[in-house]
Amino acid sequence: MVQDIKACQANFDLATDVPTCSSNGRDGTCLTAAQKQAVGNIFSGAKNSAGTALYASFPYDVGVNGSGWAAWKQGNSISLDPAAAAFVFTSPPQSASLLSSISAYALNFNMDSDAPKIFATSGVYSESSWSFMTPPNETDLSGLRSRGAKLIVYHGTSDPVFSSNDTTDWYQRLSTASGGDASNFARLFTVAGMNHCSGGPTADQFDMLTPMVAWVEQGQAPNRVIATARDTTNAIPNSEVPTSWGAGRTRPLCAYPKVARYTSGDVNSASSFTCS
Repeated sequence: MVQDIKACQANFDLATDVPTCSSNGRDGTCLTAAQKQAVGNIFSGAKNSAGTALYASFPYDVGVNGSGWAAWKQGNSISLDPAAAAFVFTSPPQSASLLSSISAYALNFNMDSDAPKIFATSGVYSESSWSFMTPPNETDLSGLRSRGAKLIVYHGTSDPVFSSNDTTDWYQRLSTASGGDASNFARLFTVAGMNHCSGGPTADQFDMLTPMVAWVEQGQAPNRVIATARDTTNAIPNSEVPTSWGAGRTRPLCAYPKVARYTSGDVNSASSFTCS
């Protein structure tokens, strides 16, 4: 379980760290040059023809093995996401007749001409989809802070839908806009290996409500939250938890930017890790 995701990304290179194989020599231990290019394009995030980034990159993470990752990247990207893009996030919305060929719309989506429609207005659509989905300034939460409210955000580092890189970037900008530190009212917890909301080879069972209540009602800001891996002994097992972990593995989720670091003791126990 890679806890220090930033350090991992800084030391990983797809071109040199993943063996390259010929197109007829695939055996599960390597990727062809074409596969590397495809994988690199996926993880680098959406770009237009000028190379301008339209969204954040995605971190390389062991959660890529999760079934949820494959479902969103390979299945929902053709059958589900295009409908949202066409009818919710485009101004004006596409014609309903597009439903009969939604996969073709997905495969022919143009980052130069279609993506800007997310921010466009048109006729009766006087407000763009982006403007009503987000606050005017997502890093200005002074109103929330001034009334004593608290915010806890968590995000799986292998979420295939929304990039955790985007969320950590937002939190860093929020901290900068809050005098260099937003931790007195907002805290972010990343979950190593977790797919979209759950799943993946990860410890994805945790309670964020109790720490929120303690923070709001007793002033106890959460520095760490204990997460449990849903192995075969769990009431709702996660089949992607490796059997080699044994039963009852726990890990601390640390308030960003701190990460869980092993000190000594049982590697399956959260008590053997500190947040630093």
